Amino acid sequence: MTESSVKPRLGVGTMVTHARFGLGRVLGYDNDAYVVGFKGNAVQSFLFTDPTLQVTAPAGDPELDRVKQAVREVLGDYGWLETELELGARWAGGTMKLIPGKTETQAKEVPIEAFFKKIVGVRDKLRVLEQKINAHPALPPEDKLDLQGYITRCYGSLTTFNALFADKHAQFVGQQGKDGCD
Repeated sequence: MTESSVKPRLGVGTMVTHARFGLGRVLGYDNDAYVVGFKGNAVQSFLFTDPTLQVTAPAGDPELDRVKQAVREVLGDYGWLETELELGARWAGGTMKLIPGKTETQAKEVPIEAFFKKIVGVRDKLRVLEQKINAHPALPPEDKLDLQGYITRCYGSLTTFNALFADKHAQFVGQQGKDGCD
């Protein structure tokens, strides 16, 4: 993370509105920009100085949030940050059992934390992909929209795993009323 002369004025969790994207929540910071998640899991970056974000419900302390994010990044880089913080308490220590349809095939058990870590990894990679698509200078808007549709449908397919999340804001949301990409 680089040090910027412009400091954030909004804390993580702050609810905001944007004329184009609607209602969103500040998810974190990326250098000198907010990372904001909008309905349908669209993720956009806005400079700290961007006047198009309007606060609807303030939350958190921006300076403390930046320190927490830096610590999380360091801990994550070294594998010391576990996804158990996002996993619903009732699943902690649990096991996922895969039972085959053929009786002569052995069942497989997977620790729920390991499975959940993979699901969170897919979610995080989809968010990064979405950011890269939105920020790509050479992609025409219609291609960006098309690719966004694929990502949204993938989020929809992953809604099956929402029961594992402790926080509803971390859950997957696909296109309302449409099937995912199963």
